[in-house]
Amino acid sequence: MKLFSWGLFVALAACAIFIAIGAPLGPVLFLAVFITLVFAYRFPYATLYAVIFLMPFLGLTISLPTGELAIGKRAFGGAIDISVAEALILALLLAWALKILVLWVRRRDINWRPNLPLAKTYALLFFAHITSALSPLKPDPILVIKFSLRPILFAYLAFVALPVNLLRSKRRIITALSVVAATGTIGALNGAVSLFFVGASSQFIRRAHPLPMFGIHALGDNHNLLAELLAVTLMSTLALTFLVKQNRTRQMLYATALLQFMVGLLTFSRTLWVVFILQAVFLGFVEYRQQIKRYGTVIIAAVLLSLPIAWIMLNVGLSNVAQSSNSTRVALTEIAAGVFLTSPIFGSGAGTFVDRVGSAYIFKLEYGSPLDSHGVLQKLAAETGIIGLLAFGLVMYEFLWIMRRGLKDMKPGATRTSLMFLTTGAMGAVVYQIFNTNYWTGKMWLPIGIALAALYAFQRHHKEKELSL
Repeated sequence: MKLFSWGLFVALAACAIFIAIGAPLGPVLFLAVFITLVFAYRFPYATLYAVIFLMPFLGLTISLPTGELAIGKRAFGGAIDISVAEALILALLLAWALKILVLWVRRRDINWRPNLPLAKTYALLFFAHITSALSPLKPDPILVIKFSLRPILFAYLAFVALPVNLLRSKRRIITALSVVAATGTIGALNGAVSLFFVGASSQFIRRAHPLPMFGIHALGDNHNLLAELLAVTLMSTLALTFLVKQNRTRQMLYATALLQFMVGLLTFSRTLWVVFILQAVFLGFVEYRQQIKRYGTVIIAAVLLSLPIAWIMLNVGLSNVAQSSNSTRVALTEIAAGVFLTSPIFGSGAGTFVDRVGSAYIFKLEYGSPLDSHGVLQKLAAETGIIGLLAFGLVMYEFLWIMRRGLKDMKPGATRTSLMFLTTGAMGAVVYQIFNTNYWTGKMWLPIGIALAALYAFQRHHKEKELSL
């Protein structure tokens, strides 16, 4: 009854707010909100696993009308469009906040004391977006605040803070990585099937890309979206192989990792190839230097055998489609540079880049509809200026410093190697978004959150193991 009362109170409060602002709220929506909140409160871990599974499926969206309220039309265009995963994580955030109040504040249960890594540096990044409202280009302060809260602040709370605070044991980390591996396998199989359809052809080759699922482009509609998924899931799958005990399970994971790698190559995504190469170089230099020396001949043979597919990749890079993409990216970068030079300190205002592109008549004439910045650095430079770039650099530096210190203090073994792969996967996610547009979603920040959660969980596991001896 206590659980039911909490859920009923929250659902009624949310409904009262929606009704007060004039938003249409039918009984079905009310029931859905109520059930979701109660489920998230009662089963927070299962809800988080569902979020991790659904996160790459950005095509599964819901639209919530904001009613006739002026601020709703001004900030959201009359409706809030979010993915199913984000809707679940909003409920989970609220359930987590309630558990902190009930279990930590009232009952002093230290297990629910919030752990907020990267909080100080990320607060600077959030502050940089807020202060961009002071830009001499005079952005709309309502839109700046809205963008600073969602997706900027939301990205930290949902994809960094929540995993760190809920995935506190080695067992839960293994479960979370299993979900990631399953998602990557589904994406890889989907991409492999696409190679047998005419729609997969791109001039002289066929490239793996996501196919619709039940008539919905759940994983997106181009090869880059599949590629950025595999850049992360491959490392998570390999990390999981060092944590499982059964040889048969480990062999299955190696097979799925190989499938993800091959389909990733066959997307012929230039960004993914760059990420794979950087990840391989990083792991080879940091973790596998001795093995490279021992099996140098085998590695050279593998590189030689891969030259034909590398030649195809080179031809893809020189094709008209690739050159057109390059031209668009150059134009977007030039616009970002122009905006940055106009207001180098504060930028043009958080969330305003697409509008700046839309106001560029030449871009609309050459390329059509305005696009968001294809790169997180260009986005930050244009919208938040030097302050935002420095703040983002501090966030990334602190993350790498935490992981490096944790890896240095950890004894060599399977757990440490697993953590190394998770760190590599998180770095790959960041590198990918230097060239793509999903920088404020779970595709970039969730790997960081899982890597931090794994570090703290493994440290806690080793301490408990030492105390039991």
